[in-house]
Amino acid sequence: MITRPARAFRRLAVAAAVVTYLLIIVGGIVRVTGSGDGCGSTGGWPLCNGSLLPALRTTTLIEFSHRWVTTLATVLVVALVTSAWLTQRRHPRIVVGSSVAAALLVVQIVLGALVVGFDLPGGIVMIHLANALLLLGVLVYVAVTSAVAGSQRAPWATARRAAPVAGLAAGATYVLALSGALIVETRSSAGCDGWPLCGGGFRLPASQMDVINVAHRFVAGMVVLLIAAAMVVVLRRHRGDRGLRLAAAAVFGVIGLQVAAGALVVDLRLPAGLQALHIALASALWATVVLVAVLTRVREAVAVPAARTTQTSEPLRAHTRMAAS
Repeated sequence: MITRPARAFRRLAVAAAVVTYLLIIVGGIVRVTGSGDGCGSTGGWPLCNGSLLPALRTTTLIEFSHRWVTTLATVLVVALVTSAWLTQRRHPRIVVGSSVAAALLVVQIVLGALVVGFDLPGGIVMIHLANALLLLGVLVYVAVTSAVAGSQRAPWATARRAAPVAGLAAGATYVLALSGALIVETRSSAGCDGWPLCGGGFRLPASQMDVINVAHRFVAGMVVLLIAAAMVVVLRRHRGDRGLRLAAAAVFGVIGLQVAAGALVVDLRLPAGLQALHIALASALWATVVLVAVLTRVREAVAVPAARTTQTSEPLRAHTRMAAS
């Protein structure tokens, strides 16, 4: 019998995922406020512009906060992978997931150093965000797997699988996040100052910035429809699973907020606060869709062998009853 991971480990996995999400948010704030050089490119670590304590300037405080959230995330991920190797070897998926998270964290730190050292080139910034989202997705996987591994809950029977559809939705959500990063890399945020099209909202895109901006909106529309359809499939094929229902409801809620934030970013002419909120909601959408995809996959992986066991045991029970009579 496979035992459930200890509560301390499950909490550690959740904490690592939450802090990594905060790291992405703070990184987004660094980008939209132009605070990447707030501590200087040659200030060293942990120094900030040659000092242990940051100066009371907005850009410096933002960049300093980003560095320390990075430190906290690093400590948690290192603790997670160490604990996984020491205490969770009976759960190979948790060990592998934690190890992948640690590798992605190393890549993230190297990319962060390149972003600062080479004066924030757009291509590296995009890769930096792409890797951060992968790290968050892996940590969500570890947290969900740790929460349900060895659980004594009865699996929910389902006639048709929904995991492939949920996985497709997660992949599409990642592509959507990267298309948003492309907007940042090409500095196309100011393109198409209308909604849903350019100008007053009905003019076709004219410049390259306009085209990139409208392309992102088109991708967003297609992906939102795909995610909504996938969540409906999950809800229909797992009607009795309260956890999945709540997770799917969270996805719908984040989608609504994200669409509203995206429209407001354009209509209000790119205020930094709304841009940061837009990035935070994009990361939240990625995390919640991954949560649904992992939870669906785990539920169905448990349900299949359980269903086979039930089918095998029924003839044996019937034979036993006949022999007893």
